[in-house]
Amino acid sequence: MCVVALAHRVHPDWPLILIGNRDEFHGRPAASLAEWSDGSGIVAGRDLQAGGTWLGVHRPSGRVVVVTNVRGAAPDPKKESRGALVVDMLRGDGRFADPATSDLDRFNAFNLFAVGGGGARLLTNRPEPLIASLEPGVHALANEPVDQPCARAERLRKALETVVGTGADPEALLDTLMAEDDPALFLRGDTYGTRASTLVAVSADGDVRMIERRYEKGGRPAGTTALTFRIG
Repeated sequence: MCVVALAHRVHPDWPLILIGNRDEFHGRPAASLAEWSDGSGIVAGRDLQAGGTWLGVHRPSGRVVVVTNVRGAAPDPKKESRGALVVDMLRGDGRFADPATSDLDRFNAFNLFAVGGGGARLLTNRPEPLIASLEPGVHALANEPVDQPCARAERLRKALETVVGTGADPEALLDTLMAEDDPALFLRGDTYGTRASTLVAVSADGDVRMIERRYEKGGRPAGTTALTFRIG
């Protein structure tokens, strides 16, 4: 996931809204959004190469986690999987279910939003390991270190902020994510590009709406999955 925005406790109907694009090599295999069949309670797409995920919801608890990579550092194959970090944090079980700051350098460069237990956190290991609580508001990440300005993250943050301010239906943000007049948000490459746009919206009553739009080479639509379910 290369650009993502989070609205935490600010929309009148949806106290949690998460929206983002996953950019990846088109040749990397992935499974579509679904509830996993392993009994974990995770609802997510799945990276079939490493086995983890980039964004998901834990249906029993309502935890939501999303990760982006960070550009500028060559991946080290000896490092732990960032997708596995997301899975452990979603399940609330495993070595990295509740990572300490000292754990973060075990992974290749990343930024991460985690929501659960009534709070939201930012985790990153660039420019240095950090775990920070997020105040209610609209926040955004991309694949840049968190201490550097990022125009596409700010573009998406402002789009989500507008939805929050007007009380509009957050589903319209999916069109913003693939706007042809904003190539910074949606990558139409044939080798590497936007593979999926995903929306997560959680109501105050615990009803969840998840929508994933998938794309092939050149940004061609490759299917949509829309799920609704209830936390717990």
